[in-house]
Parts: sequence; C-alpha cells; structure tokens
Amino acid sequence: MLWNPGSRLPWRQRICLGKDIRWNECTPAQILLDPGKTYAIQYTLNACVTPPAKGPGTILLRQSSCGAFTDTLPLHVPMEDLACGPRTLQYAAVLYPRAKGGAEVSVSLALEARNPLCVERAVLDVVEL
Repeated sequence: MLWNPGSRLPWRQRICLGKDIRWNECTPAQILLDPGKTYAIQYTLNACVTPPAKGPGTILLRQSSCGAFTDTLPLHVPMEDLACGPRTLQYAAVLYPRAKGGAEVSVSLALEARNPLCVERAVLDVVEL
C-alpha cells in the first residue's frame, strides 16, 4: 500500500484482547484507548520508497485528544536508506493516556516526509499493562 505524507496508516484488526482497546472499521487508522490505564505499543513496518528519495522522513505516533498522552519520540528514517529496497522499521513505547471527563483517546501512525512510503507489511500491537 502507498502511504502518503501527512496521512495516517490504516489498520485491519486481526485479533483484539481486552475491552479497553477498540478499533472501528469506519476509522481504520485510529486505535481507541480508555484513559487512566497504561499501554505498551509496538509497530513493525516493511517499507521502501521510490527514487528519488531525498531528505528525512519521520513516523509519528499521533495522539488525541489534545494533551492526552505524554509525548513519545518519533521514529526518524533516512529516506535514502529505503530507496535500495524494503527495510524493516520498528518502534516501541509505553503510553499513559489521561483525559478529562474519561473521554476516549486515539492513537494512529502519521508520516511526515517528502516522498510516500510503499508499505509491504505492517503490524501494530497494543497491550494494556
């Protein structure tokens, strides 16, 4: 699949364990979490870019609602490294969502780059700790 800059990567649910992690077919790029719990999140992508690949690329763990999470570090990807063929990109973080009034919070992956990525395989794991 082609992942364009500025967009969020859509997911397809294979399995869901736990009632506090939710995914909706209408918004396949977002994973909904209940606030007040702790979650481990990990993703693995096999991705490449078509030449000419210039500049840096950044994969961000986008979080909403505003201020719902402590900030997580982005994954910086030199796009030139992905021009030679698919590479495996991995990331893991622990999230502590907090929201006023108990509102749900959402997590998604967003791409900031000059070039789109060709994603051959993507896996996202979210676990309540």
